[in-house]
Amino acid sequence: MTKMLRDVIERVRQWPEERQDMAAQVLLDLEAQQASRHHLTAEQIAEVQRIQRQVRDGTAAYASDEQMAAFWKKCGL
Repeated sequence: MTKMLRDVIERVRQWPEERQDMAAQVLLDLEAQQASRHHLTAEQIAEVQRIQRQVRDGTAAYASDEQMAAFWKKCGL
């Protein structure tokens, strides 16, 4: 176990139980991702990071309600 993980776990022990369960769920999700056969390529990771930056910066473009309605109609829904 790394020193960083050991230090964080020691601090997490002081958190309320509900918050500890949330931290545990994050670790379980990471574990499931590690076991997954599906992994993002470096390009896909870069694209996700780019979109996350746009969302944080407020520059992301979102589909309008009309565009979404047309999309769902095209999908037969």
